[in-house]
Amino acid sequence: MKSKILILLLLTSRNIFSQDQQTIEYLDNKIADHFDNYTPELYRYGGLTFYGETATTFSSQQVDEELELFNLLKESPLLDAPSKRVFALSHNLLIHSPKQGRELLSLLNRPTENTEIISQLFLEALFAGPYGEEVALDNLESSNQSWSEYWAGYLNRNAIYDTSISRIMSAIQSSKNVEFQLNLLSSLMYIGSPQSVDFVKQIIDTTKNDLVQARVIFVYAELTGYQGIQVLEQVKTVGENSKSEKESSLKWLKEETNQENIFGTEVSNDSDFAMRFGDINSPSMMWLENNGFLKTKMLNNPKPLSKEEKNKILDLLIESKCFGLEAIKGALFLSIKQEDMDKLLELRRLSFYSPNGYTTGRAKTLGIFIRSLKKE
Repeated sequence: MKSKILILLLLTSRNIFSQDQQTIEYLDNKIADHFDNYTPELYRYGGLTFYGETATTFSSQQVDEELELFNLLKESPLLDAPSKRVFALSHNLLIHSPKQGRELLSLLNRPTENTEIISQLFLEALFAGPYGEEVALDNLESSNQSWSEYWAGYLNRNAIYDTSISRIMSAIQSSKNVEFQLNLLSSLMYIGSPQSVDFVKQIIDTTKNDLVQARVIFVYAELTGYQGIQVLEQVKTVGENSKSEKESSLKWLKEETNQENIFGTEVSNDSDFAMRFGDINSPSMMWLENNGFLKTKMLNNPKPLSKEEKNKILDLLIESKCFGLEAIKGALFLSIKQEDMDKLLELRRLSFYSPNGYTTGRAKTLGIFIRSLKKE
């Protein structure tokens, strides 16, 4: 009798697995068919150098079809092992139906060891802006230690919003995992807010861990710049790593920063980019060309923009999905003010609209802009 029950259970589980597999294949193929007719925005600019669109539009039929696919996905086993097509759908939804896009991102956010899926989740979190960073913070508190460590690594490289600071500090204090702490300490540096300075200084003074102290010395130097020299000179190091970091941080601060340039930050226009892409008809590049900003003299010797010029090029860069930033970044850096923060954060998000070989560089440049404003 027991053997018959076991056989029935095995047959039932196989049948369920077979049905799930059929559902997965059917829905994934349905999404594939959809993208045979419409462009997945996630891949629009991958490998291409055509940036001529002035706007991205979606027909009502495309939006309706993608919302229908989303509703099918919500209860599908395809969420357990999503394909790249599923993330492409998520990306489109984040653009034209943000509420549903965020909901799908939340459904896709589940622990996995699949590095391809993790990479796709990271990208969607970046493109989701503040909501994506909230997802990352939530994952820090996961009961799955490996999953929380993945997202500490994500924040180490990508944290940007001041609203994340208190939760990151709390996670650092509640963890005994050194690598986890190191990643989150670096995330405070990338956010770049003076709000973190006292917290970082307290760790410098109280930690007995050599690696942790080395990291917070580096973070403190980045957060305070020239004004942190006197404090760092008084630090009592607890080991060889922290001693070496103290020496190198002080050397950098004394050689590269001063009263006039507290953080030693300089940004130059990329003349090679301008020469290579100056004839591409994106809104930003056309305006730069028409206003003389692509001339060699202007590229090599950037000057501050007028308020009107700055506002115009920021709006055009947003329209152009960040394409063209390289050709004007030096002049922009000399011109940005606190009032530009929202546009800069939107540009950083849009640098992940359709990733290509320039995405990382653009995100880093905008990170420098954003942190420089926070430190003023």
